[in-house]
Amino acid sequence: MLNDKQAKWLAENILPHESDVRRWLSKYKDIDADDILQEAWVILARVDFTTIQFPRRLLFTITRNIVLQHYRRAQIVSFSSLADLSDECSGHDTISPEQSVGARKELEFLNHVISNLPPRCRAIFTLHRIHGYSHKECAQRLNLSETIIAKQVAKALRLIGDAYGHQERQHDIGYRPLPLGRSHKNRP
Repeated sequence: MLNDKQAKWLAENILPHESDVRRWLSKYKDIDADDILQEAWVILARVDFTTIQFPRRLLFTITRNIVLQHYRRAQIVSFSSLADLSDECSGHDTISPEQSVGARKELEFLNHVISNLPPRCRAIFTLHRIHGYSHKECAQRLNLSETIIAKQVAKALRLIGDAYGHQERQHDIGYRPLPLGRSHKNRP
């Protein structure tokens, strides 16, 4: 359940960009924009908004990841859809070289963060969020309970969110990777 501060932050910082996301999503005929945005709002409601400096970028990144997950689940994707998605990650008709470099850095950062998750957490997160397996399918493949799968996915999302929060705080002084599972307050 959202508290008043979260609701106000979402209304002021995310809602103004929803029409831009809808416009971007309209290019994908096989995507239901309402479903994608609903899932994005659920994710955004769980984010620690106090650490977010670039809410528009966060909204587009979350939306893009949901679309990618949709296509992975569908397993049949038109080449033009994938080309459009990879070329338009910022939600604009054309992207500048700076935006392209920024998107590559974002992917490199996310890859770094995922590769530094604890091994079991990384394996579960990869199966579930990247390969699109359900919690039940992950549990069967890894011979674990669905509860463990859900907890490990939540842990991975928390650690990834923490890493993004740390990166945003370090934006002005240069990026220094934070070992996962440790807060910036515990840094030696």
